[in-house]
Amino acid sequence: MKTARRIRGGSRATASRGTVQYVCGRAPFRDLELVVDARVLIPRPETEQLVHIALEEVIRPGDRVLDVGTGSGCMALSIKKARPDCVVEGRDVSTDALEVARENARRLALEVAFAPGHLCKQEAEGSWDVILANLPYIGEKERVELPKEVREFEPDLALFSGPDGTDLVLELMEDAGRVLSASGTLLLETGEQQGHLYRPAAGKLGWHIEGRCDLAGRERFWLMQMR
Repeated sequence: MKTARRIRGGSRATASRGTVQYVCGRAPFRDLELVVDARVLIPRPETEQLVHIALEEVIRPGDRVLDVGTGSGCMALSIKKARPDCVVEGRDVSTDALEVARENARRLALEVAFAPGHLCKQEAEGSWDVILANLPYIGEKERVELPKEVREFEPDLALFSGPDGTDLVLELMEDAGRVLSASGTLLLETGEQQGHLYRPAAGKLGWHIEGRCDLAGRERFWLMQMR
């Protein structure tokens, strides 16, 4: 419920901006201008901070980086531009979103491969050094509290994740350890009121977990490594 309130409270500007961005067909993300439409979520400022954390704290020279639930490709493309030495790819279950991501890669002349996939189920063992994800984290029970502009214009697939918004993140946490290299890192953006669920889950699954706050002081970013 608090996630929906945050979106409602902060998104009179965000949602209206999102609507404008859909009409214009463009959205800024860090130093990129991306093609966006109703097939993908409008990139949020918080996700720019997730990329900043990845670049400053996590990604090493030559790392293999996988963006799970890539949407418009904003994170993968931003990382590739900043770190051309890294192999960067994106996955999404939405073929529509993948079309947008590939169009952005072509326009920006960035070598990022985008392919269909559910989380990292199809990835080989130990094949990635960094997995980052901004997965849907709104609960279905919060749907009625969302602003009309969000409910009607942004894709459900990019917004909702089970009754309390945690289904996809927990599923990724269960499988990502298999896919990461020995010293690999899982980096997530989630709802700011969900940490009390992810910390114990991480412990049970063998993850060491650290939280990071957004610019408003809300703990919503998570760095995890297998113990």
